[in-house]
Amino acid sequence: MPDPEENQPMQACNDELVFADEDDEELVFAAEDDEELVFAAEDDASPERAVFSINNDLPLAGGNTWKILVVDDEPEIHNITKLVLNEFTFEGNPITFISAYSGAEAKALIEKHPDTALILLDVVMETEDAGLETVKYIRDVLHNLLVRIILRTGQPGQAPEDVVIINYDINDYKTKTELTTRQLFTAVITALRAFRTLTRLEESRRELAKIAKASARFVPRQFLHFLQKESIVDAKLGDSVQAAMTILFADIRSFTSLSETMSPQENFDFINSYLRQVGPVIRQHNGFIDKYIGDGIMALFPETPDDAVAAAIEMQHQVAIYNQYRQNTGYQPIAIGIGIHSGNLMLGIVGEEERMDSTVIADAVNLASRLETLTKVYGSGIIISIQTLSQLDDPPKYACRFLDRVKVKGKQSAVAVFEIYEGDFTSVKELKNETKPDFERGVWLFFQDKFAAAEQYFERVLQVNDTDCATRFYLERCQMAEKIVLPVTCED
Repeated sequence: MPDPEENQPMQACNDELVFADEDDEELVFAAEDDEELVFAAEDDASPERAVFSINNDLPLAGGNTWKILVVDDEPEIHNITKLVLNEFTFEGNPITFISAYSGAEAKALIEKHPDTALILLDVVMETEDAGLETVKYIRDVLHNLLVRIILRTGQPGQAPEDVVIINYDINDYKTKTELTTRQLFTAVITALRAFRTLTRLEESRRELAKIAKASARFVPRQFLHFLQKESIVDAKLGDSVQAAMTILFADIRSFTSLSETMSPQENFDFINSYLRQVGPVIRQHNGFIDKYIGDGIMALFPETPDDAVAAAIEMQHQVAIYNQYRQNTGYQPIAIGIGIHSGNLMLGIVGEEERMDSTVIADAVNLASRLETLTKVYGSGIIISIQTLSQLDDPPKYACRFLDRVKVKGKQSAVAVFEIYEGDFTSVKELKNETKPDFERGVWLFFQDKFAAAEQYFERVLQVNDTDCATRFYLERCQMAEKIVLPVTCED
C-alpha cells in the first residue's frame, strides 16, 4: 500500500480528466475540446489559472499551506487528484496532500491533522459505508465542523445523493464519472473559500469569547444579569435597576502606614497578593466584587445575608492563614475590618458616552461603608447592622454581641449594629463569650446615661479580657461623660 501521507508533487497534464465509474477497469484521461485544463503553468496568460493572491491576514493553522485529505482505496484516484491539483494555489498558498486508503486511516489522520481544510472522501472502501461512517466520526466524535467534506462515489446507487445530503453533514456530493478537472477545481476552490470563511468566523468567535471573559473581570456577569444584559456590549449609559442585596465592605487596617514602608511596585504586589486570598472567598459564597477601592473591597450578595456573613468569617480565616505565610517570609501580618448591611440599592451604568462604569448607589452602601470604618474604632473584625442580623436564617449560630447605635450622614434615626466575632481566634472568641453578659449590660447602662454603673461592668470585662478594644472604648466614653460639668441654673 502506498505511503498514507504521501504528498509528492505530480507532473501537470494538459488533458481533461474524467473519473471513470468504479465498474470500469481503469481510469482514463480524455481530451475534450470544450474544456481546457485549468491547472496551467505560471507563465500561462489564461485568466483561469489557479493562482490567487487575495490579501489574507488569517494564518493557516498548519502553516502556509492548505491541507487536503484524499480518502480512497484506489491508489489511482490519489495519483490523479494530485496530478490535477499539482500547480494549484489558493490565496498564495499551495496544497499539501494527505492520503488515506480506508475509513480507519482517515479517522486517524484527521485526528492528527485537525487543521485539514478539505476531505475528498470515497464512500465504498473497506465496507460499503466506510466513508459515511467516517463523516459521522469527524462531525459527531471529533466535533470538527470546520473541515469541508466532499463525497466522491463510483456507485451512487449504494449511497443515493438525497439520502446522504439529508442524513450526513457533508458539503458536496459528486460521482466520479462527472468529476472533470474543471469541476474538481471548482469544488476545491469553493470548499477552501468556505473553510477560510468559517475559520475566520471561528477565530472571531473565539476572540469575542476572550473579550467577554476579559470584560467579566471588569464588570461582573452578575451585575449584567441584574441589568438584564447579555454582555457588556449591550450595556448603555443610564441602565439601572433596583434590588435588595447585602453589601460588604472590607479594608486593610493601617494600610497607609504599612504602604509607607514599601515601594510602589511592592504596594501593587502586596495588594494583589492579598486580594487573591479573599476574592475567591466572596465568589464561593455567591457574592461578586463590585469594585476595588485601593486596598478596599466592595462586594454584593444578592441571595441571602447569610452568604455575606459566612464570606466575612471565611475571609478572616483566610487572612489568618495568609499571615502565617507573611510571618514565615519576614513580612508584617495584616488585619482587615468588614462592615455588612442589607437593604435596597440601585445598580446601574454611570459616566458619559466616552467613559462609563458600573456602580451601586444607595444609603445602604453608605451605611455598610460606615460600619467598616467603625471596625477600627471598636477593634472588631466584623460589624453588621440590625437589618442584616434580623434576616439571618439562624442568628444564634454566630458568635455575636450588641455593639452600638450609629447614624448615617444625612439620616436622623440611629441603626443598631452588632459585632460578629465568629472569625476571631478561638481564645479571643471564648473570652468574648465569657464576658458578653457584662459587656452588653454595660452598654445598656451607658445608653441610660448611668455612666458610673456602666464603668463597673466594663472594668469587670477588662479584668477577664484586657485586649477587648470595644470595652476599653466604652470605658473611656463613660469617663469623658462623667467629666462634663452641667451648667448651674439660678432661681430668682
